[in-house]
Amino acid sequence: MCGIFAVVNDKHNSSAQTVLEGLKKLEYRGYDSWGIAMKPKGGQVLQVEKHIGKIGQASTSLPAGSIAIGHTRWATHGGVTDTNAHPHLDCTKQIAVLHNGIVENYQELKAKLLTQGHVFISETDTEVIAHLIEEKQKTAKIETAVFETFKELAGSNAIAVLDSKTESVIACRNGSPLVVGMGKDDYYLASDVPAFLKFTNAVHFLLDGEAVILTKTGVSLHDVETHEKKNLVTQHLDWKVEDAEKGGFPHFLLKEIMEQKKTIPKTSQINGEELKKVADKIKIHKKVVMVACGTAFYCALAAKYFFAQSGVQAQTYPAYEFLPFAKFCDKDTVFIAISQSGETADTLIAARNAKKAGAYVVAVINARGSTLERLADSTLLVGAGPEIAVVSTKAFTSQLATLYLLAHDVGGNIVTAQKNLKHLGQVLEGWLNQTLLDKVIALAKNILSHEDMYLIGKHLNYPSTLEFALKIKEASYIHAEPFAAGELKHGVISLIQKGTICFVLAGNDEVKNEVLSSAAELRARGGYIIGIAPFQATEFDTTIQTPDVGDLTLFPNVIVGQLLGYFLGVGRGTDPDKPRNLAKSVTVK
Repeated sequence: MCGIFAVVNDKHNSSAQTVLEGLKKLEYRGYDSWGIAMKPKGGQVLQVEKHIGKIGQASTSLPAGSIAIGHTRWATHGGVTDTNAHPHLDCTKQIAVLHNGIVENYQELKAKLLTQGHVFISETDTEVIAHLIEEKQKTAKIETAVFETFKELAGSNAIAVLDSKTESVIACRNGSPLVVGMGKDDYYLASDVPAFLKFTNAVHFLLDGEAVILTKTGVSLHDVETHEKKNLVTQHLDWKVEDAEKGGFPHFLLKEIMEQKKTIPKTSQINGEELKKVADKIKIHKKVVMVACGTAFYCALAAKYFFAQSGVQAQTYPAYEFLPFAKFCDKDTVFIAISQSGETADTLIAARNAKKAGAYVVAVINARGSTLERLADSTLLVGAGPEIAVVSTKAFTSQLATLYLLAHDVGGNIVTAQKNLKHLGQVLEGWLNQTLLDKVIALAKNILSHEDMYLIGKHLNYPSTLEFALKIKEASYIHAEPFAAGELKHGVISLIQKGTICFVLAGNDEVKNEVLSSAAELRARGGYIIGIAPFQATEFDTTIQTPDVGDLTLFPNVIVGQLLGYFLGVGRGTDPDKPRNLAKSVTVK
């Protein structure tokens, strides 16, 4: 949930500034508070700067130095205060600790440390780590103290430790992501690659149970359990620096929405062999279970319809509700876990239980080097590139496009599906432009003051309404509630009164007339009907017209929701890149 960044042997001897800039790239992982610890050039005592609130345009007054660590926090234990912000120091102020995760047994550890004379100044579970290392370092080297401390922490955690005496950064991972970046003579540690992408694209993603030691002379990889040194294998990512920059857009969210003109058709060019491998498994077993959370779960629901078209009955579960049904998984189950980050805690728990039951696990992910990727038997990388905004857009559509290809591969129509996605990309190039933005802006202005909105759709456009509504909720904090069109008469139409904002998502499909009939019912009760569809209709008071691309019409329909959520958020003064209370990667249950 939190962001970790560190630099060792900073090229310009401005490590604190380098860390600050890196943290700004990681603010999507948490923005309750931020902090930096560094060792000044020629000094012996660590200096720390911590603040609550978003980093934004913040600057640091910390002095020159070549080594520093920093953290952006999404609070779990302890309130949002300067004192609770990371880094946390030990009693000697020679050790600074950053932490991502939850130390589930911190109360027990803290109680013992208090009897040993340690003084705590924060309410966090993280401060326990600094004092544990301090205690163990009395009889061991710093790396041994860190490794042994990490082994005592219960839960999913990642830590980074700055030691003043050895001028080293030591980090360990179990569940929460960490990646090392290797420059020419400078070295980096982060929760995600964009933090250091401007310096290097040579990386190693830490596995669970691995640790790294960063010093001025290089990086060494170790096994936390045995302390033994391991071979450090690096890979070079094809990400570009501009992928992690705004590129002239006011927010990452808008940039990433517009990038879908490229990212959606890109999926038709990747994963060829892996798609066939997974499709062959499904053809044999025909027992598909898809699990995810949030946006990724709505992707699974939409994919369920694509699989049905190919003659496969797929089951879908929110990951956090899957465990009662895990017992039905077996060796004939193809279990598809969908996660942008590949680190979503509930999805990982579900995947582990499915694998334990004998299922063949498939990961559909965007981020490389994730826990889910290593857990899976097969991986479908969706190739959307870095998604910085907390609100997911291009990752969702790339995930859905990938599952569209998989379903059609199972049905023997992969070539047609690839052509359809390429065509969709061409259509989006002409449609996703300033004219559309102006229409959505005008609509956003018209409905900006409303606090309740309702949405209906049917078949493929039912999961579309779920995702459309979520974008409005996440980005603008407006209550937006989606329903299957057929559910209206079973109670929820009682919510509609004069002036109620009602979105109707539709396509030129076999259920078009049924959806328009439901729209008429809403309008008859006084609802203000906004059609999101590739056609005009008398049942609509206003329309944002989308391209008619058959079953793929749900893509532009959802994109309208992404844009509307963005412009409503901007109009209401929210930060659409970093909505309140949310973090990009939910690594705790």
